[in-house]
Amino acid sequence: MKRFLMDTALVALAAAPALAQDAAYMPVSIDAAKGRVLLTIPALDTDILYYVSLASGGGSVELPLDRGTMDSSLIHFRRVGAKILVEEQNLAFRSLSGDAAHSQGVKDSFPTTIIASLPIESDAGGKIVVDATALVMRDAAGVEAIMRRANQGAYKFDAGRSALNAARTKAYPLNTELEIFATFSADNPGGLVREVAPTPGLVTMRVHHSFLKAPPTGYTPRVADPRIGVSTLKFKDFSAPFSGGIDTEWVTRWRLEKKDPGAALSEPVTPITVYFDPAIPAPVRHAMKQGLLWWNKAYEAAGFRNALVAKDAPADMDAQDIRYNYMQWINRDERGFSSGGSYRDPRTGEILGAKVRMDSHRIRTVGNYWDAYAGGLPGDGSGVTVADPVLVNGQFDAMPQGQRNMVLLRQALLTAHEFGHALGFGHNFASSLNNRASVMEYPTPRVTVKGGKLDLSESFQKAIGAYDTMMARYAYTPLKDEKAGLDAIIADMRKQGLLYVPESDPRWTWYDDRATPAEGLAEALAARRIMLANYGPDSVLLPGEPAGELRNLRLWMVYLHHRYQVESAVKYIGGLYTDIKVKGEPGPATSPIPAKLQVDTLALLQRALSPAELAIPEALLAELTPDPGRNLEDLSDDPVFNQLQAARIAAALVVEPLLAPDRATRLVSLQARGIKGITLPDLIDALMAVSWNTQTPGNAGEAALLRVVQKVVLDGLMILGANSTTAPEARAMALQTLGDLAKMLPTRGGDAHGASFNRQTAADISAYLADPAAKAPKSVGVPWGKGPRSRNPLPPGPPL
Repeated sequence: MKRFLMDTALVALAAAPALAQDAAYMPVSIDAAKGRVLLTIPALDTDILYYVSLASGGGSVELPLDRGTMDSSLIHFRRVGAKILVEEQNLAFRSLSGDAAHSQGVKDSFPTTIIASLPIESDAGGKIVVDATALVMRDAAGVEAIMRRANQGAYKFDAGRSALNAARTKAYPLNTELEIFATFSADNPGGLVREVAPTPGLVTMRVHHSFLKAPPTGYTPRVADPRIGVSTLKFKDFSAPFSGGIDTEWVTRWRLEKKDPGAALSEPVTPITVYFDPAIPAPVRHAMKQGLLWWNKAYEAAGFRNALVAKDAPADMDAQDIRYNYMQWINRDERGFSSGGSYRDPRTGEILGAKVRMDSHRIRTVGNYWDAYAGGLPGDGSGVTVADPVLVNGQFDAMPQGQRNMVLLRQALLTAHEFGHALGFGHNFASSLNNRASVMEYPTPRVTVKGGKLDLSESFQKAIGAYDTMMARYAYTPLKDEKAGLDAIIADMRKQGLLYVPESDPRWTWYDDRATPAEGLAEALAARRIMLANYGPDSVLLPGEPAGELRNLRLWMVYLHHRYQVESAVKYIGGLYTDIKVKGEPGPATSPIPAKLQVDTLALLQRALSPAELAIPEALLAELTPDPGRNLEDLSDDPVFNQLQAARIAAALVVEPLLAPDRATRLVSLQARGIKGITLPDLIDALMAVSWNTQTPGNAGEAALLRVVQKVVLDGLMILGANSTTAPEARAMALQTLGDLAKMLPTRGGDAHGASFNRQTAADISAYLADPAAKAPKSVGVPWGKGPRSRNPLPPGPPL
């Protein structure tokens, strides 16, 4: 679904009540007796912005039916005889500079959509009144298709159980708001719906319709640049010169204008005012407002003082009223994501407002992180600080100070991130290499080691970053010479060494940290050892909390603490740096990753596969009992915690991507080009060195963990050798390595487990080599639990 969500010009009207019909933009009345809604059409064949949003949510993490989710379109009311057609315009194909005939030719070449046909009730005095019931009383939010795609049943809009919501139907000078109670029925409701709906076969939500008068002229679109991650509006311009392309991108941004155009720094004529949901707990809401206001520092570099204003929303404010920018507090059945949503003028890319959705579980997730780390912290860990000291009230007094501050700091950062999207800014997953240059990164807690203890004093970013300032400058600085001014901003970003790279670049990784993957992984492994050594009932459990809770999410936050640093590190093996460049910039667009960095990174990945790193202390294993309040539904709730399965998960995180067919093919290609760095033989030798070509430990527990790694490497090589898309040289090397291993294994001894494992592995390799495609394993990794809704899922990942 498209999520374009409000107009700053409407802010001044925010407190005004619904107006008399003759003062409204699109007068509305309800015929209660017949269940109809009547609209007075403001004009025919004229641009009107139309938005459909959900005013209540579906309640499930896995269904995209959150409160605030919105579709946008540009519509015309077109008269045809005794009815009015509501026609959605097609703005994906345009003629910006062509004459009227050319423009009409482009329009005629592509379809529009008639979304409703409305009977005319009256046209007396030149005012056309229509019965708009067919436009409003329908599945305007696409719920039927969403349910169908999610395999949740064949739901249909049930008009008999749907009705207009008169309390949310109002008209104003620039906008008209309508809302319905929309019921959807099905005789085969899916499992997700069964978990959240009182009667799964009947699901009722409120669907909101907003009609907005098209903004006045005077807004000047700004050309986008691929070298900086500002969001864009894309379309094809068929009037462009035939010597160039027709693909066009304009920056999406708010219409900020200076009160004093001649001043270097000025208040805006209309600031971006954001209202915060009163459902947000008071101390959390205060921290979130501070996070929003971080952006004011970036806007000062663009010439605006106090560009953003944060306010508490009145209790009776309608969150879906298009006049308000609203920060919504979204509750779901499980931990989910937050999402920054804005709605735009689809003609120009001007951002007209925002409905940002903030997941209520995230503060609990960050609290769990604290619990997972607590045993390794000095004292009470109160060294986690937040810039603004006025963050709490009595509601959080019982929490450890450090935990409270860490939660609130992360929530402030998350608010800056999500509203950053509403300001027109995209992600930058390389900014962590510039020491937190952007709040538009996905942040992981920075956990360092000082004096043998964990240190969280830099747990999360506390202010806007240098790259964020560049985005604000690019999108919002008033410029007399657009091209020269924008080029100068990009040049300044390059001079400062601020990274913005494509997803194909290894530096583009979410939740990583530090300037290099080697530095980040070394720090993560060191912290993880301390976490595992100190994780237990005394450090994690609350008074009266069942011992079985030690096996929940917090254990996996500790055991897989290094997972994102592993993901980052793997990308540096068999890759190239890729910079986004335009014609005229010096140097090639790609460059080799330094060979020493690759070697250091691979050495740390080898360390992550060692039995010492994969082991869980016996004292902790003895405490890992199932929670008696849970059913034993999946492997994660086995009566005896399986530390070998946990090790297989951790080992597969390293091995599976390293031996991926596309990576092996790139390693062969790079070596053929003479690029210095890790080669495929180097990689396979390194993995064999920490698995099959290392001495079996005398300790039974470490020997078992080594067999786990050996099996993971074996499976990875088999998958590589069987894949038809792998470079022939890479397949040959994988098959040769397996063949040599099969010859060597019968000569190995070991205890009963080791000897039988070796003999069976040799037999498996022989069978595999006879028909690799048929005998290759499906995956190196073992999923934890049965599916995405497992009771003990892996630690939370993207999105935020």
